Amino acid sequence: MTTTALELHHVSKTFGATRALQDVSMTVERGEVLALLGENGCGKSTLVKVMAGVYDPEPGARMVVDGREVALPLEAGASRDLGLSFVHQDLGLARPLTVLENLLGGVAERSGSRVRIRWGAEARKARAMLRSYGVNVDPLAVVNHLPPVEQALVAIARAAEELKQYRERTGASSSVLVLDEPTVFLPEDEVQFLFDLVRTIVASGSSVVFISHDLPAIREIADRVTVLRDGKLAANARMSEVTDEQIVEMIVGPAVAKLDTFGHGHAHGGSQPATVPPREFDRSPGVGLHVTGLRGGQVRGLDLHVAPGEVVGLAGLLGSGAEEVPYLLFGARQATDGELVLDGRAVPAARQHPGQAVGMGLALIPADRRRDAIAPAVSVAENMMLLVVRRFSRGGRLRNGELRSTADQRAEALDVRPRRTSLPVGTLSGGNAQKVVVGKWLEIGPRVLLLHEPTQGVDIAARAEIYRVIKRATETGMAVVWVSSDFDELAAVCDRVVVVSGGVAAAEIPLQDISPEAITSGVYGASTSESTILPTVEQVAR
Repeated sequence: MTTTALELHHVSKTFGATRALQDVSMTVERGEVLALLGENGCGKSTLVKVMAGVYDPEPGARMVVDGREVALPLEAGASRDLGLSFVHQDLGLARPLTVLENLLGGVAERSGSRVRIRWGAEARKARAMLRSYGVNVDPLAVVNHLPPVEQALVAIARAAEELKQYRERTGASSSVLVLDEPTVFLPEDEVQFLFDLVRTIVASGSSVVFISHDLPAIREIADRVTVLRDGKLAANARMSEVTDEQIVEMIVGPAVAKLDTFGHGHAHGGSQPATVPPREFDRSPGVGLHVTGLRGGQVRGLDLHVAPGEVVGLAGLLGSGAEEVPYLLFGARQATDGELVLDGRAVPAARQHPGQAVGMGLALIPADRRRDAIAPAVSVAENMMLLVVRRFSRGGRLRNGELRSTADQRAEALDVRPRRTSLPVGTLSGGNAQKVVVGKWLEIGPRVLLLHEPTQGVDIAARAEIYRVIKRATETGMAVVWVSSDFDELAAVCDRVVVVSGGVAAAEIPLQDISPEAITSGVYGASTSESTILPTVEQVAR
């Protein structure tokens, strides 16, 4: 019996003038978790799509599955018959359909010329299948109505079930599950569930390819790491033999070690509070953003003040209301009560809407960039200039050359790769697409930037670039509300962190006390308290 579940040899792929992969070889051992790492745009997703039969590799590529040579390119759907299952970044779910309709596939019972589905029986089977993986989701729910967390869990459970059925059907003892950024939408407790699910799959004799930028997750779950850089194989190593610093150097080279982009005296991921004195901000009543009594969804009376140039983080457990605040302030979700005052202009929160928000100087970068922030089929240039397109209109005609020239300059400043702004933005890696989103909103010079998980699925180098761009904007007076479940990130970028619990501001952590541990302590301490008075972080920790 071969010890390898999957082998790829001499895989190359070119898109126009872009060399996405160059002579990449990779081996996945039977029963291991292999972390496939690299910056956004390094070729990871392209390699996965070659494995899935989405892309045809250049001549000379070879693929061996469970000891058997497989002819390349694969036909559409052939990977499923080889025991390969994939959960891509976009999850591959038909969102307008129900969970059950996404899970069905091949269970229809034919009767004459008609297809008959026993919906009740199939719903019961689907519910039992989901529960066997610990997923408590209604099979009759429309996928688009589910929160991103549950959508991800449905996709992962479906992929795991496909592998189980393959092994039962063929008697095979080997199969491979490929998870592309599986932790992006998952809170900490769900990440642990995912790890348990991965371990269950591995214990059955299968293997997992785990693609992620989440170093703590990689450290916990992976046996080995394979690193791509600029489309080439950069490194292979046993996880037990490398440190986190060495992994970072494998990914981006020795030039990038730790991120202290906001100059707070501690690096991204550091555990020590800041050692520099807090900056002075103008907290006058008519200056900056003042929010009082905000209500809507899980938010139940939140007060917040953000001064010009200040970065205020919001941290809370899932369901605390923290993740809803940016959308309520922007009018993307309907508030029921409260008031926003921005530089003296007051607006009832219940009457806020996106058009008015933009006019006030608010900008929103949402968590789901593909669904809510970009037009994937439209060019980088048009996405980036979307909000200021009138600048390039003369006499009712659009001056395309001027628009593209400006977009080229912005892409250069943001280090968007590749530099071809004529490409559809949907062809860019996640990190580069996010740079386009950031650039689009900064183009209007907002007074307040609302961020929800702005660096999820973004590699270390792209994250540093996004930090740099946002920091530069705060130096001109732009205020920032930064909502993230990454407490390392909040510790690295924020001047203050407000802990949200039960829909209200439950605690506040000043700059000199900020650390990932302090935020964690504040969040979990506040979740057990019914008090709505702002205690100190020390009180919350106790």
